[in-house]
Amino acid sequence: MRLTVRQEVKASIIGVMAEAEKAGRCPLAAAEAAFPGVPIVVVGACYGEMISDQEDRWWQTVERVIDAEVIQRAVVSAAAQ
Repeated sequence: MRLTVRQEVKASIIGVMAEAEKAGRCPLAAAEAAFPGVPIVVVGACYGEMISDQEDRWWQTVERVIDAEVIQRAVVSAAAQ
């Protein structure tokens, strides 16, 4: 499926932001420097999406750990019976 132009632009901005953050630089400043003239509301929305994606990945990690622990306890409990 082809992304819309809007999605492609947002993905490019978010990519620049993510790379900047990994390098210890300000994601917002990096996006503004790489894409001059982009409205701040667009930059802010992209930043929010990037942070939301990071939160989603964090929750997925937590859920996997919890699932693994619950499964492990269940197996140990079943074996003890």
